[in-house]
Amino acid sequence: MRKLLKEPLFHFLAIGAFFFFLYGLLNPAPKENEISIDDNLINELIAKWELQRNSQPSLEELVGLVDQYVEQEVLYQEALVMNLDHNDDVVKRRLAQKLEFISDNMSAALQPTDDILKNYYNKHKENYQKPSVYSFKHVFFSDDQRKSAEADAKIALRSGSPESKGDPLDLPFEYRNEDGVKIARDFGGIFEIALDSLSLNMWDGPLKSGYGYHLVYIFEKQPSGYFSFEEVRENVLVDYNFDASKDFKEKLIASLLKKYSIDLDIEDVKLKSVLDEKY
Repeated sequence: MRKLLKEPLFHFLAIGAFFFFLYGLLNPAPKENEISIDDNLINELIAKWELQRNSQPSLEELVGLVDQYVEQEVLYQEALVMNLDHNDDVVKRRLAQKLEFISDNMSAALQPTDDILKNYYNKHKENYQKPSVYSFKHVFFSDDQRKSAEADAKIALRSGSPESKGDPLDLPFEYRNEDGVKIARDFGGIFEIALDSLSLNMWDGPLKSGYGYHLVYIFEKQPSGYFSFEEVRENVLVDYNFDASKDFKEKLIASLLKKYSIDLDIEDVKLKSVLDEKY
């Protein structure tokens, strides 16, 4: 329990739940057969008008907006009384989206401290890895120009001096201090990954690319490391907020589900068993 209380995400969720509760207190559901019109509503109607018309509504136009709102509220409340929202997928989806929007806004308002972000960065450091950097030259063997480019490449490798035995290719013969992103863009991801397995200061291969096969001579390799927290702080913040918002929403739904009983009346035995265990 003490370990849980020290978790930054626990603090995040606890504060978020408080704001969610506070939102409900500050925005109570209207009483039955009561339509509330206040300054917040008027300002909202004016803002929507200005957004659509690029001008302020006149007094007459504002009265018309209030009339429309009242008519809509009357019809809305009567529709609820008549249970017209029941089994309406569009209405359900829209209301669920609005609640998710409230949840997302509250979680976004709870910005983490640098200590929380550093803790997140350390736990997910593999997401902030630098690509390896290579210096190498290569000889190309074309699938289009040869009966067996791979076999020819192996023969050239055994010769010890393959530079003169390759085919033309519209790419540089030599790369200096190029990272894996650039190499993958030129040769393909499989080629870039395979580079890591080759020996230094000798011809090796062949490696497959999108063009054919290559013999490769690596002069130098700088192994992949990690970007420092300071270098990727903004990325960490985006990733943290995404994960925290997702976790907050999952915890919120789990909490709300405790208020409901789930009645399962389905014939599929396996499905019912899984759902019984879940709910």
